[in-house]
Amino acid sequence: MAFFSLEHASAPRHSSLVSSLVGLRARAVASWQRHRAERVLESLSYDTLKDIGFPSIDMARKDTPAK
Repeated sequence: MAFFSLEHASAPRHSSLVSSLVGLRARAVASWQRHRAERVLESLSYDTLKDIGFPSIDMARKDTPAK
């Protein structure tokens, strides 16, 4: 009798596992895309970074309070 009640369940039992795996895959893809974007930015010259408005190291140091 117990088998009959499980056989006709409305929601599959593995749905949470599948959704977890899909979420993990999506996070891995997003992480890899961020990594590739960082690598591309690191390969650009200083002048190009300055032209597109990327903050320079000097600007970051000016924002921090002096010790």
